Amino acid sequence: MTELKALGGRSVWRGVLPSLLAGVALGVAAFTADLVPEAVGRFLVPAFSSGFAWGVVALAVSYCAPTFRSTLLAGVGTLVLATLVYYGLVASLTREWLSGSGPALSPDGLHSVMRASAFWLAGALFGGLVLGCLAHVVRVGTVRDAGIALGVAFGLLAGEAGYVIFHVVFIWLGPVDSFILGRLGAAAVQLLLSAAVVLAALRLRRPSVSMWVFLVAATVSTAASIASWHLITSVRMTL
Repeated sequence: MTELKALGGRSVWRGVLPSLLAGVALGVAAFTADLVPEAVGRFLVPAFSSGFAWGVVALAVSYCAPTFRSTLLAGVGTLVLATLVYYGLVASLTREWLSGSGPALSPDGLHSVMRASAFWLAGALFGGLVLGCLAHVVRVGTVRDAGIALGVAFGLLAGEAGYVIFHVVFIWLGPVDSFILGRLGAAAVQLLLSAAVVLAALRLRRPSVSMWVFLVAATVSTAASIASWHLITSVRMTL
């Protein structure tokens, strides 16, 4: 009986460990991208601190989970832990603290961090459930369902980048300076990475999915995701 319990404990630990490692790594990487100079950060953000980066890691960890329940837990656990790690570091290791020039955060700043962390924790919970479900459908679903899931996944991974491009082209009225060009470059990188990840999944998936189903789902999902990021950005500006 003791041996069975030990085996069960190790099995649970093996199931939880990927989410723990991925969540901590994502949170630390996103915080690091905030600390480095802007010239370097613009290259790190698409890979470590973007909707694409967090989404693709949650998808990968969820895809490797054996059951539907564990898939959902992997997606949620990865994103929630990453959010907690990131905002924990923001609250305790700001630039002022690192330079020894004073307290880490003012009361107003701390409240702002708490509001932002609560907002993104809610997003991590919802996004983790959706990404976990998509990963499960891609792995075990029918040809049609897997095509829809991959199309939706592409829209979610590319949505933030698509919104940045849409905003600059149709909404932005200011000058197209180096900052805007940097944002466009980062968005272009995220779009290319999103396409590369999903195309790789399409090639590896057996049996293959219907490309028409995938393209329709990707188009609708991308449009909905861009609209969602517009709403997210509007809410985030008030936090």
